[in-house]
Order: sequence, then structure tokens, then C-alpha cells
Amino acid sequence: MKNHRRSVNNFLILVFFALFAAGCQHVPQDPTNTPTMSEEELMQAAQETAQAILSITQTEDALRNPSPTPEPTATEPPPATATSALPAMPPTATKETLPYYSVGNKSCLVKQIGGGSQAAYVPFDKLYLEVCYENQGSGTWDANFYAQVTRNDGGSTNPERVLLNKTVSNGQKACFSFNQGMAGHELGDHYSTFALTDSNGAILTNGYQSCYWTVQ
Repeated sequence: MKNHRRSVNNFLILVFFALFAAGCQHVPQDPTNTPTMSEEELMQAAQETAQAILSITQTEDALRNPSPTPEPTATEPPPATATSALPAMPPTATKETLPYYSVGNKSCLVKQIGGGSQAAYVPFDKLYLEVCYENQGSGTWDANFYAQVTRNDGGSTNPERVLLNKTVSNGQKACFSFNQGMAGHELGDHYSTFALTDSNGAILTNGYQSCYWTVQ
């Protein structure tokens, strides 16, 4: 009887331990402890985080405010090296300068043929007229220049035209002689006018000259 009771007690103890062991498997265990960091590791992590934040901030600033693109620096061209000499330019053709004709001093000599100059003449006196011109221009008067009568007062001037028959350069004088015929039919002042003319038939500027006399 006692053995049977002892066996029952042992069986019950085994069952209790079995149940206890099964219950222990479902008891929650303590969480795994998180490993702690040293101060040096914390400082290094903080520095890395700060650098990452600074890099992100600089990137955003660069995107928002792009820096102007620098202009290229102008470089001076290298000095030109002498190659072949340029061809000489032909001289510009100068326009031909036409001779400049100008009359300077002028004079007229009136005198009686066979006599001299007088203050007054009588109607039947025959007069001798000499007209002179000074060349004051750059052109030379050639032998075909002439003086011609443009007004005949009171007589018949002869000839009507007198050739120069020589060349006259600057500063020289050309004189032409005419016979006036009679001094005039009427009393009073009389004159005849002459014109210096070039070889082309053009009267020179200031080329007119008048000769004056009085009949009484």
C-alpha cells in the first residue's frame, strides 16, 4: 500500500516538473541589452552628421544661387610677323593744272603822230596809241595772244587786231600799237577801248584797257 502511494507521489512530482518546465518556456525573457557607445564614438558620429548637414546646405545654396560663369580672359593676338612686302601703290594721277592768266599793271600812251603827247588835240590830228599789259599769272602768253579794238571813238583805228608775236612770262610786259586816225570830229573827251585776248579767242580777266584824250 505504501509502495503504491509512493509511486503515485513520484508520478505527481514528475508531472509537476513537466508542467513547470513547459510553463517556463513561455515566460517572457529579458530584452537584449543595447550596446552603449563611448564618448569618442559619439563625438565622431556627431562630426560626421554635422558634415553631412553642411554638405547638403551648401548644395542647396549652390542650386538656389548659382555663381556667374567667369568670362574668358581676352588674350592679345601674337605680334604680326613680317611676310612679303606689300606692292608699292602707283602714284595717284594728278589733275593737270591749267595755266593761270592774270593781268597786272596796264597803261596807255596817247601821242600825236609826228609829234608828242599833249594835253589836248585838234579834230584833224592823227593819234598813235600804245596799249601795254603786265603778265601777273602763272601761264606764259604765247605769240598768238593779241589785242583787239572793242570800241573806236571818233576815228578809224587801224589795225583792228595786233598780234603779240612773242612769249611773255610772269612779270614781263606786252605792248600793242594802233593808229587812231583822226582824234575826233567833235570837241570834248574821247576814248578807244582794247582787250587782251588769248590764242583761243577768250578775253583775259582784267584784260580791258581804254585810252583817253581831249579834242578842243
